[in-house]
Amino acid sequence: MIWFRKKQKDNKDDYEVHGQSSCCHRDDNCDRERCGWNPFGCQRPCPPAPCCCTGPTGATGATGATGPTGPMGSTGPTGPTGLTGATGATGATGPTGPTGPTGPGSGATGPTGPTGATGPTGPTGLTGPSGATGPTGPTGPTGPSGATGPTGPTGPSGATGPSGATGPTGPTGPSGATGPSGATGPSGATGPSASEQQASYLAAYSTPSQTGTTGTALIFDRNASSGGTDVTHSQNTPQVTIQTPGTYEVSFHGNIGPVGTSALPLTVSLYLQQQGTAVPGAFIQHTFQAATDSAGVAFSQILSVTSVPAVLQVTGQGGNFFYGGINLTVQKIGGTPAA
Repeated sequence: MIWFRKKQKDNKDDYEVHGQSSCCHRDDNCDRERCGWNPFGCQRPCPPAPCCCTGPTGATGATGATGPTGPMGSTGPTGPTGLTGATGATGATGPTGPTGPTGPGSGATGPTGPTGATGPTGPTGLTGPSGATGPTGPTGPTGPSGATGPTGPTGPSGATGPSGATGPTGPTGPSGATGPSGATGPSGATGPSASEQQASYLAAYSTPSQTGTTGTALIFDRNASSGGTDVTHSQNTPQVTIQTPGTYEVSFHGNIGPVGTSALPLTVSLYLQQQGTAVPGAFIQHTFQAATDSAGVAFSQILSVTSVPAVLQVTGQGGNFFYGGINLTVQKIGGTPAA
């Protein structure tokens, strides 16, 4: 019996002819015969075969029905371990387990926990007792001056100032007509002695302001009036001289004030000197608080003169001052004082 078995070799179909000693192989010569190859013409014929020349590809046939699923193959070997997957989300916290038994001995003290939140403010406590009175604070600054109060009532009148100097004697009036001779009267009483009569006077003054200081004798630049020769004065000098013994009234008045360079307050004194010695009770004193202040001053004194000539002058003391409108009157009011 002769049978064929198809074999695949080098992508060509081979056929073995079983029952014969050899197989006729299909090769390129067979291809060149353009399908006219006859395997039975060979010494070793090949089985019949389709045309070895490839014709045009036919249309794809319809897909056949899916065959039944074959039996499951045996389990293959375990593959290599895959990469670790991403960490899954944390699961919900499980319930707290029961408290375990107390361990032996006290454990070490753990670190101090964080400070808890501040609790709500507690209710206000009871008022404590009053503290001791603190020391008195420093005196505050002086407040502003208050409004000027109403004008006070008029004060009492001041004391009467000294008498002014006697004015000059007026001119002699014209002689009147001679009247008829009167009857001879009775003899009059005997008059006072010459030593008891008022003898003379002198008034010296200075109008323009002048300056002085401690030890300055005030200058009288002219004489207002005079009568007799008991009192004399040279103009533009401070001295008034009593030439005859007797009782004299000496009066002074004028204006004084501080000069612009004086330190304030400034106290100025004026006093009467006789022969360079202050006459007790014959002085004035005034204190000035401002450079623009001025004051009218005056004094009067009775002198008993026994030694002549007696030189009088008014002297200042207390600092730099000005004087003006001054007047010094010396008037004899009595004869020679009793020894």
